[in-house]
Amino acid sequence: MRIVLINPSYFAPEKAESQRDKYFDIIRGGNMYFYPFEPPLGLGALTAYLIREGHYVRLIDMPGEDITKEGLQKVLLDISPEFVGITAMTPTIRIALDIAELSKKILPDIPVGLGGVHPTVSPKSVLLHEYVDFVIRGEGEKPLGTLCKKGFDNPDDIPGVCWKMSDKTPVIMGKAPLIMDLNKLPPPDYTAFPAERYINYTKDLRGIKGLSMMVTRGCPYQCAFCAVKETMGTLWRRLDPEYAARLMLKLCNDYRLEGVWFKDSTFNIREDWISKFAETLIAEKSPYKFQVNTRVDLVRRKEILLLKQAGLVQVDLGIESGSAKSLMTLKKNISIAQIHSSVKLLKELGIKVSGFFMIGIPGETEEDIEKTMALLKELNLNSVSISIFTPLPGSVLYENLFNQGRISDDMVSFEYHHFTEATESFCDVPIRRLKELYDKINREFAKAL
Repeated sequence: MRIVLINPSYFAPEKAESQRDKYFDIIRGGNMYFYPFEPPLGLGALTAYLIREGHYVRLIDMPGEDITKEGLQKVLLDISPEFVGITAMTPTIRIALDIAELSKKILPDIPVGLGGVHPTVSPKSVLLHEYVDFVIRGEGEKPLGTLCKKGFDNPDDIPGVCWKMSDKTPVIMGKAPLIMDLNKLPPPDYTAFPAERYINYTKDLRGIKGLSMMVTRGCPYQCAFCAVKETMGTLWRRLDPEYAARLMLKLCNDYRLEGVWFKDSTFNIREDWISKFAETLIAEKSPYKFQVNTRVDLVRRKEILLLKQAGLVQVDLGIESGSAKSLMTLKKNISIAQIHSSVKLLKELGIKVSGFFMIGIPGETEEDIEKTMALLKELNLNSVSISIFTPLPGSVLYENLFNQGRISDDMVSFEYHHFTEATESFCDVPIRRLKELYDKINREFAKAL
């Protein structure tokens, strides 16, 4: 079967270039939100799986390939696929639905499906769209593979596959069961997207000639602003540590990299896994560097020392706020004292530290935001990524705001969901002032570099 998978752009190609140039100093300071440009690892994994199942797959990476809607139309006509799959997060759901419409208008008889975080948490609203035939909920490999094998006219009882009856009534199924043994999946197909462009951007953003990797799925923590558990679950699953290390070595060798950034939400949940991973790299005399994401309360001296010996050069911490009140709202379960302690330890051990922050958290006052700004100055981090709070469907805070009548699930409203461009405030600071503070905090950090 000929399958096309589409990664939508946040911005049209001409806007993307101006966005990158306009905010280059802030991007260089580590803020990826102004110019979201990351390799589509999820679609790369799905591509590899479907190819192994015997299908022809073309991943159309619209941001990576600078493809316009007109260019997409030409590619679709040239390939003449038998299925079109589109991934969507909340900030890209409107764009994804526009692509679904375009696909249907030029290939009216070809089924179109949407997957990703937003369709997973809001399947009915997506499926009610005129040009969407299927919604894939949760991890996509098994449900989409089964659907393509079983056929689009008989989608009954495929876990994770939602569809429409002949009268257009949505049939909503539960999420696909989690894939328990990740080792049985093929690694993502990095040849399916323009890796070199992502390598160059990673050099600007992360200071390393590298690419992103993921070797785990799921997160057991319950941060109130996050919806990742809706697609990947709360059960932490991982590749065998030796296998994960060798995949890293292969990726670095294949693309002549300096190293990789592990984008896993929390890299070091299990100490025994970390030990075997690091020891494998050390035994292989790996010359490559790597960076990881983790929580403030999972920074452990012995573990960091071992990872440093294996090539660790940077840790990204989910700090989020300098206000104890806001940290409680976010359900981070960390303290300001822990933040200082973990950052201090990492610096003492010679590890660069980056931090994720947000302002505009529900209940925040300007005083709370000033505490975050003060903490940023005190910590003196190597890089930061700062966002304006955005309520994401599937998160606890989104549900709270929805139940309070402060937001709706109208698709039109999601067109303005972006982590840098708020149109309304969900805290006690008026939107105009919130945007002024956001601009100030970004500009001050960029000048400090």
